[in-house]
Amino acid sequence: MTGTSVTTAGIVCPGFGVVRDEPPDDHASKAHVHVEDELKAHLRATIDGRDLTMELEADPACVRAVRHHTAAVLAAWGLNGHIPDATLVVSELVTNALCHAAPADTAPGRPILLRLVRRGQDLLCLVADASDRPPALAEADFAAETGRGLQLVAAHSRQWDWTHRRRRPGKWVWALLSPPIDASR
Repeated sequence: MTGTSVTTAGIVCPGFGVVRDEPPDDHASKAHVHVEDELKAHLRATIDGRDLTMELEADPACVRAVRHHTAAVLAAWGLNGHIPDATLVVSELVTNALCHAAPADTAPGRPILLRLVRRGQDLLCLVADASDRPPALAEADFAAETGRGLQLVAAHSRQWDWTHRRRRPGKWVWALLSPPIDASR
């Protein structure tokens, strides 16, 4: 994949439109999503009905929290048909950010961000980290235990790509999910 273009308006995602490069302003009116006590240490979330941002610690335990929280948010948004694919996609994108961003890139003040942006029945999952290194879709070694994350993202999304962040070091990696064909059943 090649880097997606970033305009002054934000990240351009073909088939979805433009998404702001940075999450919504923290001072905007938002409802706070309830998070179980054990997960509160791993993420801070705000929701405005269409755009959810979670700030994640550089801790592998946050991946489980992200899956559960993503499922809860999508259920609240009425996007139940997206839950299986979305939880897999966010798990893989967050895991890639944790594993492949340099340790200095995930230092305090440079959190990993997960954003879920919905437009109608379409869902855009974005993960930001402070590394400028692009994600690499590699041929998986069948004997290896790792190396299939982006292949799973590609298989479970309509499209995926990445782009550099405009105002901060790092990149956004995103995946666009459309409703499953049988979502209306």
